[in-house]
Amino acid sequence: MKYSNPQIPEGINTTDRHPLREFLLLAGGALVLVLLLAWLVGGFGGRLARLLPFESEERLVPTDMLSGDAGPPLQYYLDDLAERVSSALDLPAGMQVRVHASGDDTFNAFATLGGHVLLFRGLLEALPNENALVMLMAHEIAHVRHRDPIVSIGRGAAIQLVVGLLFGDPNLAALGRAGIYTQLHFNRDMERSADADALRAVYAIYGHVAGAADLFSLIQQKRRHAGRGEPPAIFSSHPLDRQRLDAIADSVRQNGWADTGKVTPLPDAYPTWMADLARHGGAAE
Repeated sequence: MKYSNPQIPEGINTTDRHPLREFLLLAGGALVLVLLLAWLVGGFGGRLARLLPFESEERLVPTDMLSGDAGPPLQYYLDDLAERVSSALDLPAGMQVRVHASGDDTFNAFATLGGHVLLFRGLLEALPNENALVMLMAHEIAHVRHRDPIVSIGRGAAIQLVVGLLFGDPNLAALGRAGIYTQLHFNRDMERSADADALRAVYAIYGHVAGAADLFSLIQQKRRHAGRGEPPAIFSSHPLDRQRLDAIADSVRQNGWADTGKVTPLPDAYPTWMADLARHGGAAE
């Protein structure tokens, strides 16, 4: 049998497609796979974290990070409201909430690990009535009841670990002290659920939901005053302000709740407490 060395046709190892296009297709495919893997691992990490007993979650919190600036009268008032809200939300046995007030003028509030809720003066002093304060507090306590903080941190830590391993830098700082704050990212489903439970708590305490919407109207006004519009819904971790107000109206219709009634004013000493809170917050800095 005779062998021959045939002539290789010109261009057999070339393609009409631009190499940059090939690179972009490969990079895009790899990115989609990484995002899908991160999403799957994040979901698993969140579900696994939810299995952690609440008593163990409490031990993860460095208590010195959550020492409040409130004086005794304000702290007593907040603790009393927290107890009423916790009862209305029917917290599981052994789940205790601790409310801390910060003298910082940040317009915010959040729930974190171990049942700790932090309320900032910037938001507290802007509230128009006690009903709005209860709505705020009930929303954060509902996050605790749903175990959202530990789920959020578990999900974030799992994603950070996997992405770090893929790219050679598995930074586990999410599990440290700073992670208690920085990894708290609640998604829209968590926020909607917390809103719904908070509204039920307001109704259980007052017999109507008047004043509950004032919280989200206040947030909406603050955003407009600051000249900041809301991000598109697809990029927002929270429901849009208008959606939250509409959800309250829908719940009122569906449950037959009264949306009018006597709104409970904040205590007469509340402005004094806020001034004292500001002084303590300034001293802490």
